[in-house]
Amino acid sequence: MFICVHPRPYLVLLAVFTLRGETGSEVCAACHHEIFDSYQKTGMARSSGAVTGIEVEGAFTHKPSGVGYRVFREAGAAWFSFDVGGVQGRRPLEYFVGSGTVGRSFLYTADGFLYQAPVSWYSAPAKWDLSPGYRQYDRLYLTRAIEPVCLECHASRLQPAAGTSNGYRSPPFLEGGVSCERCHGAGDAHAAGRGKMVDPAKLAPERRDSVCAQCHLAGEARIARAGAAGRFRPGDRLADSLVVFEWAGKPDMNVTSHFETLAESACKRASGDKLWCGSCHDPHRAPAEAERAGFYRAKCLQCHQAAQCSRGEDCAGCHMPKRPVRDVQHSAYTDHAIRKPGARTAANGERKLVPFGGVAAGDREFGLAYATAPGFEKRAMDYLARATQDDAEVLAHLAYLYESSGNLSKAAPLYQKALKLDPSQVAAAVNLGNLYIKGGQAQQAIRLWRYALERSPGLETVRLSLAVALYRSGDSAGGEETLRKLLDLNPGNAAARKLLNEAQSRR
Repeated sequence: MFICVHPRPYLVLLAVFTLRGETGSEVCAACHHEIFDSYQKTGMARSSGAVTGIEVEGAFTHKPSGVGYRVFREAGAAWFSFDVGGVQGRRPLEYFVGSGTVGRSFLYTADGFLYQAPVSWYSAPAKWDLSPGYRQYDRLYLTRAIEPVCLECHASRLQPAAGTSNGYRSPPFLEGGVSCERCHGAGDAHAAGRGKMVDPAKLAPERRDSVCAQCHLAGEARIARAGAAGRFRPGDRLADSLVVFEWAGKPDMNVTSHFETLAESACKRASGDKLWCGSCHDPHRAPAEAERAGFYRAKCLQCHQAAQCSRGEDCAGCHMPKRPVRDVQHSAYTDHAIRKPGARTAANGERKLVPFGGVAAGDREFGLAYATAPGFEKRAMDYLARATQDDAEVLAHLAYLYESSGNLSKAAPLYQKALKLDPSQVAAAVNLGNLYIKGGQAQQAIRLWRYALERSPGLETVRLSLAVALYRSGDSAGGEETLRKLLDLNPGNAAARKLLNEAQSRR
């Protein structure tokens, strides 16, 4: 799998799942070495880690941007380089995300902040190409921030720097892949002989399914309930801390749509709670490629008679074929909808967001979900206006919607209140700074933009705006320093280079 790509920066809600009292999977291995050794060969165990090298070097050019990329080995490390319009540079590939079965994306650090590399490896065509989501850019882009929510389903025991969007201690995660404790709960008490671990298979169905759904229920929007970010623990109900919305009748499939597509299937509808992820998957063991068809056929035959089908051993190949997904190129993923061969589900009815599983959701959750959906701004505004106004996320999103509709007088006080309630609201600081600069309050804008950049240094347009504001306020040295920092982060930012050259020429 690849890291998730959020389509609307500044409007993404974080639902970060963390555990207290973790020991790390190596402690589990002391008593459960056979399971541990088997699990290490699964995709979940290999879903992230430190880059120790690359097997295949390569190069490609992204024609719309004109950027040439090369991935190579040098001095025992892995690198990617870029070349566009005479601007050249390189960055290390320090961490990977993805087991490699479908592909891998890569991460690198700059000044303690974590970014996604624009190059990814795609296993099926065996080639290097742009990372998911990068094709939309017609320029070199090197500052896509990796927030904790992006890593939570790929790595374990994260070390985010408090108060930042993408700052991390080194290393950014203490354990690569999905740890034992992500499914079985924190192990410190158990390791000391004082408690039991969670066995998902023995939980009530909703709590059992929540363990898998925390990462394999993608939805269109995942909205943390008020005050619930980071609250989910194995054994809890996911719906108590998170509401996952999907489009009614949506036939699209994402990388991690396993849970909702399975819910569409006739098998799930007929079996109810009896059928769950563990009915077909052994989380501790991945069947070898030569065994896969027979392994999954045996699962099908637990409910279906062999005489009902004479097409061969590969039940999944016909009824769960691999399909392209909308968020990753060059890749196809198993469709868990379990349909008759060739059958497809078509979208129908009103286009609206509905909570998966029919869980309860209020104006707050609906409003925040619609705020992430382009074209539904009016609906989002109606919901958020009815929601409680002592919630920083509600206020920041409502302010953004007012600002987008031209109602700046309503937007500014909402941004101010959101920042007072939650100073970590980087988007609110950025947008309030924009309003201040429009109102001629340059110093207030400069203060807010600097504040935002301390917490998310890769905001290129914010850094450009700050540089212009500093120049106009007479602080040429500050403006030049700001532009140089931007060019350190992304040497391909043509606007920053042009502005810096003009300023130096005038000086």
